[in-house]
Amino acid sequence: MNDYLERTESYLTEKLIPFWAERIAEPNHGGFQTNYDRNGERTEVTEKTFLCQGRCIFTLSHAVRLGFDWPGSRGTIAQGIDFVERHFRDQEDGGYLWIVEEDGTVRDDRNVMYGLSFIVYGLAEYALLTGDRKAETEARRVFDLILSRAADIHYGGFFEHFDHAFQLESVRPDGMPHKSLDVHMHLMEAFTTLYELTRAPRHRQALEQVTELIFDRMIAPETGTGVAMFSPDWTPVNNVQLGTLWGADRFDETGKPPEITSYGHNIELAWLYLHSLDVLGVPRSQGRERVLPIFQHTAERGVDWECGGLFVEGHRTGAATETTKEFWQQAEALIGFLDAYEMTGDERYRDAFANVWTFVFEKVINWDQGEWFALLDRKGNVLWDHMGHNWKICYHTLRAMCEVVVRLRRLCDS
Repeated sequence: MNDYLERTESYLTEKLIPFWAERIAEPNHGGFQTNYDRNGERTEVTEKTFLCQGRCIFTLSHAVRLGFDWPGSRGTIAQGIDFVERHFRDQEDGGYLWIVEEDGTVRDDRNVMYGLSFIVYGLAEYALLTGDRKAETEARRVFDLILSRAADIHYGGFFEHFDHAFQLESVRPDGMPHKSLDVHMHLMEAFTTLYELTRAPRHRQALEQVTELIFDRMIAPETGTGVAMFSPDWTPVNNVQLGTLWGADRFDETGKPPEITSYGHNIELAWLYLHSLDVLGVPRSQGRERVLPIFQHTAERGVDWECGGLFVEGHRTGAATETTKEFWQQAEALIGFLDAYEMTGDERYRDAFANVWTFVFEKVINWDQGEWFALLDRKGNVLWDHMGHNWKICYHTLRAMCEVVVRLRRLCDS
């Protein structure tokens, strides 16, 4: 563990943070720029996504709040918040635009809960770092906006896609509005940080309610696996390509049936849930029965014990169905398996962490630059070689390295 700690901390402080500290602030118009090729050079893509702006605000703030040095961090974050306020915030309807051009010209004016969750998350983290009252006020306002505009008063949970005036939209090919584990999980992490900041009873209640909803509706308790997508009444439905420009998931025409589960989302949910218990002041032992099936399933089904790393996804009761290795699943597995090992003392989770860590440090990290390759095949051959695009940024990689260092320090001191 001391060796993992030394090497992870050295990589984080000498390679990963410097890569983004040199590049993340967009010098001509402000905000954050995240489109870089394998050589760390800007690509031809110039657009800025609301999701990435919120994630950058959070990630920089979180790294500095955990005690890691980031040259000029507060000025970098402040100019990013200013760009978001000037170019993404819809002054008429109160929401935030989904995509703008580099100079702030509107490309997609829809409101998407995925993005709104991250502006709450980012601004709350920034306010925890700096005490900035304006950021706290805006985080509170967007929280109220989410509850007033997106909450489903009939079946519970939150709808996710709206036009600029918050009229509900469907972006599925079948025309049905949907709900997803992904978005509700990110609302949970946003509400966690907001409650950590404000200690307001209504923020605690919202956090507790969305958490109970996730484990009641979205997680199969016997396997500890998540279902990706639902109809409004919580009937599981195929996970399909959405009409909104959205990340880099890979789908065929019919999508993925509810039996297919994401190993990365499952273990990310487990550690985020344990963190929420910490913030709520609830002993982690009270969440043990919820997270142990997740940790067990991910270690047994998700880890590639032959070639290393974490598979993308698989059947809830069977084998992996997509055996590629994507950057963000590796990042979340590193944190989750350390939490599992710390909670149980079970060496299989230490071994799972070591397996994924070795794959990341030998195959995923582009050592010439410091960031991670986006996608690799099972054996670790690079398939997508960019360091960042308009959805892939420092959020998963940098947060993971910070959290891993924190956990390794704790384990080494115990």
